[in-house]
Amino acid sequence: MDKVLKSVLFFSVIAIVAFLVSCETEKKPPVTTIPSNGVVLNFVGLINGDNMAGNTKMAGKFGGELFSVTNWSILVSHLALVKENGDTVQLGDGYQWVNFTDGRTSFQYLNIPEGDYKGISFMLGLDSLINHGDPNKWPANHPLNAFTTGLHWGWSGGYIFQALDGNYAKDSITSSTNGFSFHAATDQMKTMFNLPFNYTIDKTVKTATIECALEKMFASPNPILLKNTAVSHSESPAEIILMKAILENAQNVYKIVKVQ
Repeated sequence: MDKVLKSVLFFSVIAIVAFLVSCETEKKPPVTTIPSNGVVLNFVGLINGDNMAGNTKMAGKFGGELFSVTNWSILVSHLALVKENGDTVQLGDGYQWVNFTDGRTSFQYLNIPEGDYKGISFMLGLDSLINHGDPNKWPANHPLNAFTTGLHWGWSGGYIFQALDGNYAKDSITSSTNGFSFHAATDQMKTMFNLPFNYTIDKTVKTATIECALEKMFASPNPILLKNTAVSHSESPAEIILMKAILENAQNVYKIVKVQ
């Protein structure tokens, strides 16, 4: 009887082990849930209606002057979608770096709450605590990493919110050109933008196209001629007045044209 019992116990253990191994082998791989809804922000830099991407030719501008752009780059914060009731849905951590001349202009955000929205908002610039914080604490791929963007003045302890550089000529006859440089910086240059547009976020990924008409930066309500003033680094009293005028004009630069 002992031998029979031992045999029964032995084969029972073997059967249990085989069953457990079988279950382990048949385990299904974990299911990865892929977000099915979201929004892509697509910033399109324009000069007089033409896409400025890769275009270094002189273009017509307010006042008959011609100009070309070598650098147009902005740092934004509080980037968000605006709900119908005025509440906001922050996109990512709220920070983004848009570089129109290098083609860093499209950004995807997933898992956006479904519903009706009435716009997109962002602030050009940064809150004071972040602006004067340590730029080296941000990882290499972050919009606030100074080495990635090149938009930090170490000597002033703050970021450049907008860098706009290029060349201009007074008219189509003049062959010689001069440079222009407009760098918005310091806490007082923070500027809020609210772009109205009604749209719905559903179970798809929508693309919001934001046209950015650069020539309007110099047009209205403050007409600016480069031949009269072509430099502001937000420093002297005169440069501060000029930069504030440019940023007031910038309210007419950004416009959502479609969300689909």
